[in-house]
Amino acid sequence: MGKLDTAPAGVVNGPEDVPGFDWHGIDWASEEGSVRRLRQRIFKASQEGDLAKVRNLQKLMLRSRSNTLVSVRRVT
Repeated sequence: MGKLDTAPAGVVNGPEDVPGFDWHGIDWASEEGSVRRLRQRIFKASQEGDLAKVRNLQKLMLRSRSNTLVSVRRVT
Protein backbone atom coordinates (compact mmCIF):
# COMPACT_ATOMS: atom_id res chain seq x y z
CA MET A 1 0.00 0.00 0.00
CA GLY A 2 1.50 3.35 -1.02
CA LYS A 3 1.39 6.58 0.95
CA LEU A 4 -1.32 8.01 -1.28
CA ASP A 5 -3.61 4.99 -1.08
CA THR A 6 -6.62 5.28 1.18
CA ALA A 7 -6.18 3.98 4.70
CA PRO A 8 -8.47 1.36 6.22
CA ALA A 9 -11.20 2.57 8.58
CA GLY A 10 -9.95 3.36 12.08
CA VAL A 11 -6.47 4.38 10.98
CA VAL A 12 -5.51 7.97 11.72
CA ASN A 13 -2.59 10.21 10.89
CA GLY A 14 0.23 10.39 13.38
CA PRO A 15 3.88 9.62 13.92
CA GLU A 16 4.87 6.40 12.20
CA ASP A 17 7.87 5.77 14.45
CA VAL A 18 5.87 5.79 17.71
CA PRO A 19 3.84 2.62 18.17
CA GLY A 20 0.65 3.08 20.15
CA PHE A 21 0.72 6.88 20.12
CA ASP A 22 -1.89 8.03 22.65
CA TRP A 23 -3.08 11.62 22.31
CA HIS A 24 -4.69 11.49 25.76
CA GLY A 25 -1.55 10.07 27.35
CA ILE A 26 0.58 13.13 26.59
CA ASP A 27 1.87 15.10 29.57
CA TRP A 28 0.46 18.43 28.39
CA ALA A 29 1.90 20.45 31.28
CA SER A 30 5.39 19.29 30.36
CA GLU A 31 4.91 20.00 26.65
CA GLU A 32 3.49 23.48 27.31
CA GLY A 33 6.34 24.16 29.74
CA SER A 34 8.90 23.30 27.07
CA VAL A 35 7.23 25.65 24.59
CA ARG A 36 6.98 28.41 27.23
CA ARG A 37 10.69 28.14 28.10
CA LEU A 38 11.68 28.27 24.44
CA ARG A 39 9.49 31.34 23.88
CA GLN A 40 11.14 33.00 26.88
CA ARG A 41 14.58 32.25 25.43
CA ILE A 42 13.55 33.79 22.11
CA PHE A 43 12.20 36.89 23.88
CA LYS A 44 15.35 37.28 25.99
CA ALA A 45 17.62 36.93 22.94
CA SER A 46 15.58 39.55 21.05
CA GLN A 47 15.76 41.94 24.01
CA GLU A 48 19.55 41.48 24.06
CA GLY A 49 19.68 42.18 20.31
CA ASP A 50 21.26 38.80 19.49
CA LEU A 51 19.57 38.27 16.12
CA ALA A 52 21.58 35.16 15.22
CA LYS A 53 20.46 33.48 18.43
CA VAL A 54 16.85 34.57 17.81
CA ARG A 55 16.90 32.98 14.34
CA ASN A 56 18.43 29.76 15.65
CA LEU A 57 15.90 29.52 18.46
CA GLN A 58 13.04 30.22 16.05
CA LYS A 59 14.26 27.37 13.82
CA LEU A 60 14.41 25.16 16.89
CA MET A 61 10.83 26.17 17.72
CA LEU A 62 9.64 25.24 14.22
CA ARG A 63 11.18 21.78 14.50
CA SER A 64 10.08 21.20 18.10
CA ARG A 65 7.79 18.23 18.76
CA SER A 66 6.38 20.02 21.81
CA ASN A 67 5.49 23.09 19.76
CA THR A 68 3.80 20.94 17.13
CA LEU A 69 1.73 19.08 19.71
CA VAL A 70 0.69 22.26 21.55
CA SER A 71 -0.16 24.00 18.27
CA VAL A 72 -2.31 21.14 17.01
CA ARG A 73 -4.04 20.89 20.36
CA ARG A 74 -4.80 24.62 20.31
CA VAL A 75 -6.31 24.41 16.80
CA THR A 76 -8.44 21.31 17.41
